[in-house]
Amino acid sequence: MFSVKRLAAAATAAAAAAALGVATTPAAAATICVGKKSGCFAQIQPAIAAASDGDTIAVAAGTYDGGITIDKSIRLQGASAGATTIEGGGPVVTIFRATAPEGLDVSIDGVTITGGVNTTKPGSEVTFGGGVLIPTSQLDHPPFNGTGATVSLSNSVITDNVVSSNSAIPPGFCGPRSCGFNDGGGIDNGGVLTLTSTRVTNNTAGSTASASSAASDANSGGIDNHFASTLVLRGSVVSGNHAVVDSQIANNASAGGIGSLGALDVEDSIVSDNTVSYTGSMDFEDQSGFAGGIEIDERGSFPHPTVTIRNAQISGNRVVAANSNPSSLPFGYGGGVLALAPALLDHVSLMDNSVQVSAAGFAAGDGGGMEVDAPVTIQDSQVARNTVTVLAPLGAQAFGGGIAMFGGDLTLARTVVVSNAVSGNGAASPLPFGGVSSAFGGGISNGGPGIPPATLTLTDSVVNANRLSGSPGFLLQGGGVFNEGAFNRTRAVIAGNKPDDCFGC
Repeated sequence: MFSVKRLAAAATAAAAAAALGVATTPAAAATICVGKKSGCFAQIQPAIAAASDGDTIAVAAGTYDGGITIDKSIRLQGASAGATTIEGGGPVVTIFRATAPEGLDVSIDGVTITGGVNTTKPGSEVTFGGGVLIPTSQLDHPPFNGTGATVSLSNSVITDNVVSSNSAIPPGFCGPRSCGFNDGGGIDNGGVLTLTSTRVTNNTAGSTASASSAASDANSGGIDNHFASTLVLRGSVVSGNHAVVDSQIANNASAGGIGSLGALDVEDSIVSDNTVSYTGSMDFEDQSGFAGGIEIDERGSFPHPTVTIRNAQISGNRVVAANSNPSSLPFGYGGGVLALAPALLDHVSLMDNSVQVSAAGFAAGDGGGMEVDAPVTIQDSQVARNTVTVLAPLGAQAFGGGIAMFGGDLTLARTVVVSNAVSGNGAASPLPFGGVSSAFGGGISNGGPGIPPATLTLTDSVVNANRLSGSPGFLLQGGGVFNEGAFNRTRAVIAGNKPDDCFGC
């Protein structure tokens, strides 16, 4: 009855105001201060509790406790990234509300978010988000995970955060082995996230130098972008982040910088010096490290998520994969980018990325700059000084120093592929997955033993000064281009590559 009376009174007041010609307006947005001044909150979480939707929380210079949850549509304004720090917690900042999380709209500006260690959320075996966690919304129908909050991060730094786990799922869920999953060392995004003039640096998913993880799989050292979510980067840097697995159940490590299942829009930004490190000893055949800089995926979603990367530098990213079990067959691929979904790269420098694989038995590695598993267009760009190196005493396959096509069509327009290299080292012997020990496609590879060929289109492009090398007896083919599929060539130059320019052209 009380709520009914309140509603009735409100309706009566509104009607009276309308009759008198008086406009009714919501309360004006307030600014709530956090800091040492009189009248300000000492910490951020109590200020959030006191705020209403539309308010601004102004945080003065200083260091404040992390582990906060933002559940209102507010603006969090720091003094600057160099002056205002939010530190600690697991994660440091969570942006979520249980009711209609997709309607939450949050802006954060001028802060550093650091020191987060998440080993428990959403569970101890599966953890998301070391620095910032934006959970997905929950749907009552497939795919069950929807879009969470809309968030803007600007003029800020997300650094030195960790997402890890201290327990694993027992055998059964992942077959005969235990497993655990760590995603989003810096940021785990289940909503619509825009980063502007922001740096995401030195975050880790999985194991760290000082502590191991129970995870079998670590993904997205810098930023994880979920299915049905959107990630936008403008004038931002994702650098020096790490995805690492080195436990007894180590299976896969991926996406040192960004792992994206949803829409991805990158412009005027840098993704550099991120690393993927897989160190294992299991004897399964699918152990791998991949996507040193960016992983573009879709997991069967339709329509495909939109992926555009413009005016960007993707450089110095690395994949390092090693397995000490001679019965295993480790793989490493996609040093700079792994494209498992369609993508456009426009005015991109894909440079100095690498894949390094070592094993006690057989091994394979490819795509020093990029592996292409879905239709990709690269235009007005350069693919330079990327490398693939495989060392395996029983036999090795190494290919695609610049770009490895793995069944996905590739179109290059007005693009230079130069000074990329492939090196295979080990015994010259037949390989368990087909073919013999080999190095091929110093600049670009299309197909190969067990690899579905696709269509390669070169227009007004140059493939130059790429090279292959291998142990004695290795098969070396296609210093510039190795091709087993359809090949369309218009005003393209393939010259000056070693030991040859083009195989199958």
